[in-house]
Amino acid sequence: MDYISPIGILRLKASEKGLSSIRYLSHEQAASEPAPETPSSEEARNSMALCVSALNSYFAKQWGAFEQIRSKIPLDLKGSAFQKKVWGTIYSLPNIYPICISYSELATLAGKPSAVRACANICGQNEIPILIPCHRVITVNGQLGGYSSGIFRKSWLLWHEGLLAKGSKSNILLLQPPQTR
Repeated sequence: MDYISPIGILRLKASEKGLSSIRYLSHEQAASEPAPETPSSEEARNSMALCVSALNSYFAKQWGAFEQIRSKIPLDLKGSAFQKKVWGTIYSLPNIYPICISYSELATLAGKPSAVRACANICGQNEIPILIPCHRVITVNGQLGGYSSGIFRKSWLLWHEGLLAKGSKSNILLLQPPQTR
């Protein structure tokens, strides 16, 4: 299923276990790639419906509704135990203050302080962006770092959440969570 968002087309996929991916597409990609078939299982359709509701809340800046719906979406994560631990740590970020953390803090929270590069790579392998907010992981010096779907999307998501000033030349992040703005 394709979801039209302010930041582009998001292609959603789900299995009977839960939401399995959200992929950013350009208009050209969306036109040239066949849209995925509607999932046959009721569980997959329910996961996609919850995801659409969560994304609607997210883009409307309804943070409380987003958090409530997001927490009800079953996720079908594919990866090693460490990858799943890192993604779980990132998933919990809305409950941590300040909301953005560094890659080195992520490695420490995931139980492997020396695995900073591994954690950065795992962020890049996140199949469920926005719901697993890897865009909130930044460098230790406050720079945005990378983002598998493009730094402009990471910057837009942080701006949308109120963590980065619009048009900011610096990457100094604001420290208040979006719920308090």
